[in-house]
Amino acid sequence: MKRIVKFLKKIKIYLYLNFYFWNENKIFTHLSYDEKIKLCELASNARCGIFLEIGSYLGASSCFIAAGIKRAGTNSKLYCIDTWQNDSMTEGNRDTYAEFLKNTSKYNGIIFPIRSTSVCASKTFNEKIDFLFIDGDHSYEGVKSDVDAWLPKLSNGAPVIFHDSGWAEGVKKVINEDIKPIIRNEDSLPNMWWGYLK
Repeated sequence: MKRIVKFLKKIKIYLYLNFYFWNENKIFTHLSYDEKIKLCELASNARCGIFLEIGSYLGASSCFIAAGIKRAGTNSKLYCIDTWQNDSMTEGNRDTYAEFLKNTSKYNGIIFPIRSTSVCASKTFNEKIDFLFIDGDHSYEGVKSDVDAWLPKLSNGAPVIFHDSGWAEGVKKVINEDIKPIIRNEDSLPNMWWGYLK
């Protein structure tokens, strides 16, 4: 019976994504269906303000975050930081910036790309952040650099979300050492972790 319920839940999620997010759901991504829905939900429940994504690849996660912003009816902005050279992607090194722009064009006015490394972008970004999604370099040094660069810019109560927390040792280590002590109401999916800054 549990297997049937689980199977029916997967079908429901699949149909939901393909009905409401037809174009977004066609973008190649490493996000699961549950993660796409959770990103949209977290974004729609976050307070209005500045949203930041580190590691945008082809724009699937960007679109689901932007859909949450749109659903909430706020005028929040999502800044997407990536080099779009895909240095650490398993699909190989190639420039995907044009694909990102095409895939996210539905959300022009919400999504604002910043073509840079995370640390370099942080040096000139002077606004408080109300939502942070980290899915960039998964090495310990890379994740730690992202956190050190952006954590001081986070507003109290802002959600902090990490992708690939299920397998990337660097992501897990930074969450456990640096993030959990300053977070409340943490939760997770098998490969995505989130909590709210105290």
